[in-house]
Parts: sequence; C-alpha cells; structure tokens
Amino acid sequence: MAFKFLPHTADVKILVEEKTLEKAFSTSALALKEVIAEKIKVKAKIKKEISVKGKDKEALLYSFLEEFIYQLDAKDFLLSKINNLKITETSHGFQLTSEVVGDNFSSYNITNEVKAITYNEMFVREEKDKVIIQFVLDV
Repeated sequence: MAFKFLPHTADVKILVEEKTLEKAFSTSALALKEVIAEKIKVKAKIKKEISVKGKDKEALLYSFLEEFIYQLDAKDFLLSKINNLKITETSHGFQLTSEVVGDNFSSYNITNEVKAITYNEMFVREEKDKVIIQFVLDV
C-alpha cells in the first residue's frame, strides 16, 4: 500500500502512487479508513457490494470515497479491505464496482471525524508506469 500524508493547513491531504488505476482507488479508500481509524485493524466480518459512477476519474474518485463516508454514517460500516475492484468506461463516464469487507463502525474508536471529501487539489493522473492520485479530506 503506497500512500502518504502531505502537509495541509487545516485538512488532510493524501497522495497515492500505485501501478494501476484500480489499485490506486483501493489504496485511496484504505488511506481514508486510516485517517478515520488510525492504526486500527478492522475485522473482516461484513461483505458489501458497492457501485458508483462519475463523469470523469476525479468525479468517480469523489463518489467512491464519499460512499465510505455514507457507509460509516448511515450503515455503521468501517472498511477493512477491498476485493475485485473494477473500473469501466461507459458512455456517460466511468463506473466502479467492488466488494468491500469490514465491520460495524460502532465497535471501534475513531481518531478523526472526516466530514467530507473535497475536490480541492484533487487529481487522478495516469502515467506510463504508475497512477498518482491526490485528494483532500475535510476533517
């Protein structure tokens, strides 16, 4: 897993570097989990299928990460791992499907409350041998 926290005045900025787009999206979600529940190993008890869409890769990333904020707040679900993540291009943009595994959020202590994902300084760059993603979390 390759991500690092970057300096930011009030929020949390994350930079992810991976070999594929799918791996970079997975690592981005795991970085979000790490901000919410720092250094906590979440049990793999609950499986869910998720599907999100976006008009471009940045909108897809936003929708994907926002889904975990929703799952946390509305469904008491905290992410542990991601399986079979697939990103496909459609006539209206991009679609992501994945199986996610985690546990009831109420069983764990949070380290940071993430209020929202922001488009501020967000990018998804596909280079020849790697994918770089950057995003900022409003905490």
